[in-house]
Amino acid sequence: MEVKMSKHLLIIGDARNMKELKNESIDLMITSPPYWNLKEYGNGDSEKGYNQYIREIKEVLIEVSRVLKAGRFACINVGTAVSNSEMKHIPCDIIEIMKRLGFTFKKEIIWVKPKGTQGLWQRGTTKFLKKEPYPGYLNLNIMHEYILIFQKKGEFKIEFNEKNKLSEEFIKKVCWSVWEMKVSYTKGHPAPFPEELPYRLIKLYSQEGETVLDPFGGSGTVMKVAKELNRNSVIYEINPKYLELIKTKVGWEQKTLNSKHEFKLIIRDDKNA
Repeated sequence: MEVKMSKHLLIIGDARNMKELKNESIDLMITSPPYWNLKEYGNGDSEKGYNQYIREIKEVLIEVSRVLKAGRFACINVGTAVSNSEMKHIPCDIIEIMKRLGFTFKKEIIWVKPKGTQGLWQRGTTKFLKKEPYPGYLNLNIMHEYILIFQKKGEFKIEFNEKNKLSEEFIKKVCWSVWEMKVSYTKGHPAPFPEELPYRLIKLYSQEGETVLDPFGGSGTVMKVAKELNRNSVIYEINPKYLELIKTKVGWEQKTLNSKHEFKLIIRDDKNA
């Protein structure tokens, strides 16, 4: 019986400074930045707040560029955002940032969520339906997000063996530009992505024993799936209130006969650093 072995590092701290990680020590990055409208920015000035939001994401991506190995991939799940004045196309801004950091934009995948999913119906759409049902007042329920795939300059090296060979069934599932996946209903976190999302990306862009990074750790989904796929992981989460949620999701204390997983926790005091 094969024994699964992996190492996992959880850092409660700001990913704009990944001082725990050496240059080019990460094999794959998968993340989903926090939604703009779920964070407090600026002083009521939505444009100023959005610029600050993008600037903070850029600071994290600069660190991602430093720690990611040459030729390796960065996968970013992100959606658009609607303000009172206009739609903010966050994916476009992230593509521009990554290209300026020297990454090549390789693939764009659309994640489509099921119609009628709780939380998808927007207040603006209700207003269009009930109060302003006229031409020119269209409002949309956004039921898709983007998965942007970037590659750092260099050669992607892989072992061509049976262990790394992807199944025909898996390839047929992922080779479409639109992925239909259900949303996650993790209690205690406002916006977790489904486990199927990192599952597909980890299999597509890494080998067993390699290390996956998520700088916006959230509820710990990337760490959980990395462990199940026999990869190591590092996740950063700035909000300490998610610590117990992450521990529960990844099976922090869980032991089995056919697995040996090591976990390490670092809690930083960034405010007083």
